[in-house]
Amino acid sequence: MLKKLTLKKLLFLTLTLLSTLNVQAQAYFRITADFTIKEQNISGDEFYKGKVYYDKNIDQIIYDVTFPTPQKLVVADTQIFVIENETVKSSQYTPNTNQFSIFNLTLSGDLKNFGLNKTGYTVNSVEEADGMTIIEWVPPSTMTEMLGKTVLSVKDGQLFGIALFKPDGKLAGKQFFKDYVVSGGLPFPSKIIQITYYNDEEFYKITTFKNIKIDDITNEEKYYSNLID
Repeated sequence: MLKKLTLKKLLFLTLTLLSTLNVQAQAYFRITADFTIKEQNISGDEFYKGKVYYDKNIDQIIYDVTFPTPQKLVVADTQIFVIENETVKSSQYTPNTNQFSIFNLTLSGDLKNFGLNKTGYTVNSVEEADGMTIIEWVPPSTMTEMLGKTVLSVKDGQLFGIALFKPDGKLAGKQFFKDYVVSGGLPFPSKIIQITYYNDEEFYKITTFKNIKIDDITNEEKYYSNLID
């Protein structure tokens, strides 16, 4: 009896371990969601809505905008393309920041530290305050003339806020990540508040996501645009 019980326990532990390893090894690769963006800038207030698609293996962020003007914005490599009626209307240079998008950071499991551990930044200090963990990251010594520190706040095991500083110590901008929802076993912030500064004024950009789907295998054609090849 003792031998059988031990074998059952061993089998149970083995299956549990394999299940845990399988979950940890799962590689998320795709995300889609409905989005709305309310933005305040020096030109006035703007509002957009539509659907976003991202596949990390393709590395194109596609915003299928339905309001105010039906069009697609494709962020790929170092270009942003504006597509209307299946025609590229314009393109402009942008830094290749897809790897630090909310989509890639979430799928890669790097959102909690905002991917800073892969940039050469190092942790300078860790503090506990008001139920949050405050982590200060500093750039490599060779980059301090161009980059300032970054301060992250983590709440309930999830990234809550990020503050970006200029090399002179002045605050450059802030972001807050709220209302996490779980899809496909992966937590994703359904509301992002971004604050930027211009001439000592604060400007807000609020992005909300709904109907978030992880690793959706339908609508394959939505995740890739062949018009920008």
